[in-house]
Amino acid sequence: MTIDEAREQIKRLEDYIEMVEGYVPETFEQHAIKLYVLHEHVARVAKMLNELGFRIGKRKVIGTDVSDILRDKPIDELHELAVKLFKQNKKIVKGRV
Repeated sequence: MTIDEAREQIKRLEDYIEMVEGYVPETFEQHAIKLYVLHEHVARVAKMLNELGFRIGKRKVIGTDVSDILRDKPIDELHELAVKLFKQNKKIVKGRV
């Protein structure tokens, strides 16, 4: 790796950190997206959303609800990142079987 490549990688990481830290979720979906980018685990995100008091109708949030959000057409840049991570994680899990 050259110094210029290292600087470019550092810049990409700084941009990533800025995007995630600056993202202010306003909706249920946005909360799910941000939590998924931070934790990359559907069931853990569902549990956190329940702890924050979110419900779908009268029932608790489940992993499938989070997965459905991640399968939807991206609504913003962070959602695009979440979809990318979700697809990568699905490939990794599928490869273990």
